This record gives sequence, C-alpha cells and structure tokens, in this order.
Amino acid sequence: MRRLPLVLLLACTALALSATAASAAFNGMAAKRWAAKIAAVGPRPAGGANEKAAGRVVRSRLKHLGYDVSTQHVPLPEGSRSLNVVGRTPGPVRVVLVAHVDGVPGTRAANDNGSGVGLMLMLAQYLRNENGVLVAAVGAEERRYTGAGYHLGSRRLARSLTPAERQGVRLALSLDMVAVGPTLNIRGLESSPNRSARRVLAAARQLGIRASYLEDTGQSDHDEFVAVGVPAAWVQWRWDPCWHEPCDRTSRLRAPKLGAAGHIVRRAALNALG
Repeated sequence: MRRLPLVLLLACTALALSATAASAAFNGMAAKRWAAKIAAVGPRPAGGANEKAAGRVVRSRLKHLGYDVSTQHVPLPEGSRSLNVVGRTPGPVRVVLVAHVDGVPGTRAANDNGSGVGLMLMLAQYLRNENGVLVAAVGAEERRYTGAGYHLGSRRLARSLTPAERQGVRLALSLDMVAVGPTLNIRGLESSPNRSARRVLAAARQLGIRASYLEDTGQSDHDEFVAVGVPAAWVQWRWDPCWHEPCDRTSRLRAPKLGAAGHIVRRAALNALG
C-alpha cells in the first residue's frame, strides 16, 4: 500500500513532462499572439490601408529573423493594388509556406486569416536557419471581395517562380483558418493526396496527431500553385461558424490547434528539406 503514492507520483510526473514536451514542440501561444497583432490592425480588405499595415508587421518580423524580404505588388480589378510580403532563406526553393493577410470587410478576420499569418511567422522563426525556405503573407485571397476569379496574391507569387524553381519545390502549403474547429484537414484539389498533402499527412502520423485528407474545389491559395504545376495543399482546422462574420475575433483562436498544425507543418518542412 505504501508504494501506491509513489506510483501515482511517477505517473503524474510523466504526464507533466509529456505535456511540457508537447507545448515545447511548437509554440501555439506565440503563434496566437502574432495572429492577434494582425487582427488588431482592423478589417483588412485587399488594397486597403489596413492590409498594407499588416504587411508591414510581417515584413518587419521576417527581416528581424534574417530573411531576404521583398514586396510584390498585386493589381486589383478596380485599379488599386494589394501586396505580397515574401521572405527567403538562401538556396534553391524547396519549401513554400503562404498565408493570406487580407480579410473580408466588417470583420477582424482573426481566424480567416490572422491565424494563418501567425502560424507562418512562427514557422519562419523555426525554419530561419534552413536553406531553401520561402514564406509569404499574400494579399487579395478573398475572391468574394475582389471579384476576381483567382486568388490574386498567390497567383502573382506562383507565377513569379521560374520553371526551375517550380520543379524544385518539394512542399507547398497554404495555411488558412488554422485555429478554430474540431477537425484538422489537409486539403487538396485532387481526389487523393498529392505530394505536399502526403508529406503533411505522413508528418501527422509520425507525431501521433490526427489529421485527415479532404478534397476541395480550390478555395484557398494552394489552388494557384497547382495551376502552375506545383503540387500544393491547404492546412485547415474546420469548421468555423464565424467564417466571414463579425464574430471572427482573436478571443476564439485556440493556441493548441495552432500548435498542432504548426508541429505537423514544421516536421513536414524539415522532412522535405532533409
């Protein structure tokens, strides 16, 4: 009977260490803080002052992390311009991670898509010493607002890659709506997972995190990379009832969901770079 408390103590210690290791694997709380900074800028319709202000937040952070940072201007149908903020590490591009920084009017767009930008910035931090990484906050994704038939920012970025660069990409992902919802989906245009989706699903299995494949019709930025011959996938927690609604606010974002998505994507990226 005297041994029971010791057994319980050891079990509790093991659980505590496991929880600590899981939280240290990817800092979801820090990703949420970056998402909150993007959401705090205010509504970010493509081409507006707030979208540009959010772009400056991303640009400053990527430069601080040591990335080679550039800005791409993205013409909009009504005559104004959106923008992409692109960061690269040295070497041929092997991993592409994008998140759209714009949102629909009338909402802080915290999950759609401050969450993706926050996750991208944390991944940029973890991958900054790796060669062959391209990260980007892309504009003008919200076709409902721009009236375009394309996700204009990612289309501009995908088409800026040379044919040799496109051929060399091993993993291309859109990080979009990654902090709310019960199910982690890896999404693609194909009926079965393409190369990028397979890499992420394999990383999830390695880490013991549940993720499933879901076909979609090109509703995020991965669509534009597939269009130029780069197999790309979309990482998303779903479903969010506040999608495109005023209730899409920072308080609803869940750091553990950001942490799980980030942990998987980082593993997939390192596997692709290795």
